Formats: sequence, structure tokens, C-alpha cells
Amino acid sequence: MFSRSRLLSNAALLLLPLTAGLLTIGCPGLFPDPNEPNEPNEPNKGNSGLTGKYVGSERCATCHSNIHFNWSQTLHARALETLENIGQDKNANCVGCHVVGLGQPGGFVDRATTDALAGVGCESCHGPGRDHVENVNDESLRPPKSIAAEICGQCHTGSHHPNYEDWASSKHSRVTEAPAEDFFEGTQLNNCGKCHSGDFFYRATLSGETLANNALEGIPPEELHAVECAICHNPHARTGNAPTPEDGRDFQLRYPEVANPTPTNDVRAVTDPTRFNLCGQCHHDRGRTWLDSARPPHHSNQANFYIGEMPIPEDLPLLVQSRVSVHSFATEQCATCHMYRQDFQSAQAPAISGHTFQVNESSCATSGCHPSLGQALAVKATLQTEVQNRLNDIASRLGDPATWEYTSNGGPNAADQRNLPDWLKQVRFLYYYVLVDGSLGIHNPAYARDCLIAAQDLLTANGR
Repeated sequence: MFSRSRLLSNAALLLLPLTAGLLTIGCPGLFPDPNEPNEPNEPNKGNSGLTGKYVGSERCATCHSNIHFNWSQTLHARALETLENIGQDKNANCVGCHVVGLGQPGGFVDRATTDALAGVGCESCHGPGRDHVENVNDESLRPPKSIAAEICGQCHTGSHHPNYEDWASSKHSRVTEAPAEDFFEGTQLNNCGKCHSGDFFYRATLSGETLANNALEGIPPEELHAVECAICHNPHARTGNAPTPEDGRDFQLRYPEVANPTPTNDVRAVTDPTRFNLCGQCHHDRGRTWLDSARPPHHSNQANFYIGEMPIPEDLPLLVQSRVSVHSFATEQCATCHMYRQDFQSAQAPAISGHTFQVNESSCATSGCHPSLGQALAVKATLQTEVQNRLNDIASRLGDPATWEYTSNGGPNAADQRNLPDWLKQVRFLYYYVLVDGSLGIHNPAYARDCLIAAQDLLTANGR
């Protein structure tokens, strides 16, 4: 694979852009139904000026018919129309991101002479295609493809739709240090790569390559890709995976935004990403149970915690009863709070959905769950204080970490771990299961309380 800079300059690995929905988020009434016929007064259209390096997306359809058809149903294909509908199709600040190659040799000029380049087409992201279509057998002339977020960031940027800037400030944009070091050493790629390596996701999950664990060996972390836009969004097609799109949008999510699996404690099921929503593809448990001693539960159990389940060894009793979160009724589940959409302002300044993935408590009131933002904040503070106090109480009663912690956290060695009583292993598992969820109870208040009370009761029953 290539560094981010080399990948962009050498054009390795490119996918089409993020989603047309992101380009124009929050513009009620702006988009016509994609299946409606054109207006009778539409401008004259022609392609007499299509003589340069750009050929237009229809030319790509000769070989890439399925991809072209899917793209044609997206709002990217109608991007110029969104400007025409609001009288901004002559606005130099806007047009460049709604057509192909504006200002470039052979790029879009106007509807009358280069209509095939209207909209966000294949060449918007893959570059001019004439050399390729006239020499299809020359692999060196094939259009570049990249999973890098900078491709989407060419247009999904600025104060009106700062999706790229938001993403760049988020943890999704950063390669996690520990697994990246493992990838550099040639290990753990197949265990950790799907969620911690954009390179692995592109090559293995999307392209179907079978990768050895050493496929990224020797590549430093700064040259790897993290959770890029195209990992969550399908750049080529409408998917129908958003529950409440409006005005012709789709958001082109790769996986359903909302899922409501039945809680289970089966180890195989709690680690199965197909049960969960888009966020749960990575934010799900990895199957460690209270019998494990080397490491605590993986810090990715949010989807499981949300629906109130945990992995329990076969034929052993539950530590706590499953309990689905009251927040499972949120319209967009995780995205309701972590991608809160600001209020619509105007067609030129549409609503912005947060791609920092930081919680915006405004959603608590606007979603109808709480009567006011102030009340929601008060409930949040009370719950998180309670959960933190219970966590502190459990840690204090457990005592010296060297006597009870997991081996990786400075606890007893593997041999001494076998001598720890079951009740203590259960207490520490419950403690960590709440801790690694990271929300201090918000994802599932009742379940968090049940887990911590069960741990405290075990401590009391055993004289701690």
C-alpha cells in the first residue's frame, strides 16, 4: 500500500466520492424525485465541446454498466440540478463541486457544449478517462482509485458542509497506534484490520483479496489509512440503509443505520457484526468472557451494551439479565446523538450533520425523548455520577490491582490467575464491561446499573 500523499499523487486505490446526501445535507425541498422527468424548460444540452481528456460518465457505462446504473440513481448524478433548482448554477463558489473538471482543460463549460460532464461523475474522482477508454488494454492508463478521505474532502468541505473537516478532527481519521504497530511488524492484520485499517477494509472486505497477516508489514502508521469515508458510505450507489432520508437523499450507507437484534449471551452471536447497525460493524464485542484472564473485554462492546447483552461461556449462568436500552427507540440510534444534524438554515447554508462523532446533547430534546435540553443534561449528569461512583467503589473494594487485575494490566501472571476465585473474575469482568463501553451508562442506563450492582453484591457476599 501507499502513504496518504503517495496514494493521492500516484492515484492508487480510488473509489467514487462519499455521498450526494452529504454534499447537500439538510436542504428540504431542494431535490426533485430522481425518477421524475425533466422540466420542460430545461436548458439546451449538447456535447460539441467534449473534445478534451474528459469523456463523461456515459462513456464509462460501456464497460462498467452496473456501477454506472447504480451511480445514475444517486444525487451525485444530479448535482448540477440541485444548483439549477435554487438559481445558483452560475455561482463560481458552487459549480466546481457540482460538475466534472470545471476550469480544467476539456472540463465542464456549460450544458450546451459539455452536458455529459454535468453532475458529479466518474471522472470527478477517478480523473479524466479518455486515455483509458481509447487504450483499454493498457493497465498503466486505467483510472486511479483511492479510499483516501481527501478524495471526498475535495468537495465535502467548507462552512456549509464541513464533513471532511469534522472527520479529520475525529478519532476515525487517526490510525490507532497499537494495532498499527502490529501491522508494521507483520502481525494481527486479519484480527484487527477490518476495524483499524482502511487498507485492509478496501483490499479484503471490498475487493475480496485474501491477505496474509504481513500484508502491511514495514509500512509505518503515518502511511496507513484509518476509518475513511468510503468505509461507512458506498460511493457508487443508493443503498436504502438510512431509516429516515428526506428530499431524495439516501446517504449511501454500507450497512443499516438502525438494527434491533434480540439480546443474547451466546459468544458466537455477540461477536457477529451482521446482527448490528452500521456503527456496530466495528463497535461490537470480541468474545472475551469472565473466564478469560489475559485481557479485559475489548473496548468495542458498545453495540452489545446498547442492546443489553454480554458473552457468557456455554452452560454457565448469566451474570445479569439482558435488558434492551431505553435509547434503542432513538430514530437513528447511534447517529441520533453522535451525528446530530443542526437546524436547517437555507438552501445555500444547509443543515450540517456532525462527522466528529462527538455527542451533541441537543438531540435529547429535539428527538422527543426529553422535555428539554436542560432536563436531559441533568439526567445525564446524575446517571454518570452514579455510574462513576459505583465503578470507584468496586475498584476500591477490590484493592491492590496486582492481586486482581488482568495480566495485561499488571495483574497476576497466567499461573496465578488460575488461583483467583470465580466470584472475583466475575466482578472484574462486570466492572470492565461497563467501563470499556465508555458512556458511563448513557448507552443503556438500566443495564449499566444492573451490571455494577451485581458486581457490588458479589463483593459484599464475599466479605469485601
